[in-house]
Amino acid sequence: MIAFDKHCLSAVCLKQINKGQLKSMITMRTHSLFRQARMRANGFSLLELLVVISLIAVLMTVGSFGIKNFSKASGVSSGVPIAQGVFAQARALAIEKGTNTRVMMHCDNRTDSLNRERNLRYMVVQYLDTKDTEVTTDDEWVTASKGVKLPEGVFYSVSLSNRGDAPNTTQSSGNLPGGAVQNCRTYEFNSQGIITQPEPDGNDVPRFVIRAGSLAPGQTEPTAASGAGERNVGGFVIWRNGRTSVFRHPDQVFN
Repeated sequence: MIAFDKHCLSAVCLKQINKGQLKSMITMRTHSLFRQARMRANGFSLLELLVVISLIAVLMTVGSFGIKNFSKASGVSSGVPIAQGVFAQARALAIEKGTNTRVMMHCDNRTDSLNRERNLRYMVVQYLDTKDTEVTTDDEWVTASKGVKLPEGVFYSVSLSNRGDAPNTTQSSGNLPGGAVQNCRTYEFNSQGIITQPEPDGNDVPRFVIRAGSLAPGQTEPTAASGAGERNVGGFVIWRNGRTSVFRHPDQVFN
């Protein structure tokens, strides 16, 4: 039988125990470090939170101004095709019915509620009834549709539409939906779809211009926003054949 020295055995056991304890201590320490790292990763100090909140506030302030400008720009951008559609309808209706048609752009600065709502924003197409097809037998202008409005904050500009050598629109009055006689600026087409009012003069052709801005009661021209908003305009020319071409840049409107 092999004999073991009890002192040797105790030393070996103690060595094994020390190794186990050391390993356990290292494991616990490692877990503790990982836990602390995760806590630091998942949390923020008060200073960090204040910095983030400040940055968010600045970005929201800057963004709000950008959104307002974008909204106005979008209003002009969407208002131009709306107006083009009205002119296309008037030209097509003239050819279809073989009679004169006109686009009536509301320009009545009276301060009653109907005129305040429509002034420089409301458009309607009318045709001349010369064949006694309507209720009355007299030649008269008949409204062909309910009409449309330009987007909020977007208005027709008489001064920009008549700018430079462009033939000037004329003021006329007519019965528009709503039962009231209202003053308007008129664009008229003949039975062939050719624009006759305002009458083109060589290369000088009628214009239709809108701009973003504001319009106080009683005003006859919209007030443009200051700064870059002064050039927030759009529109088109109406060629002799009644077709339209859009201004591609504000410089074309102001030149």
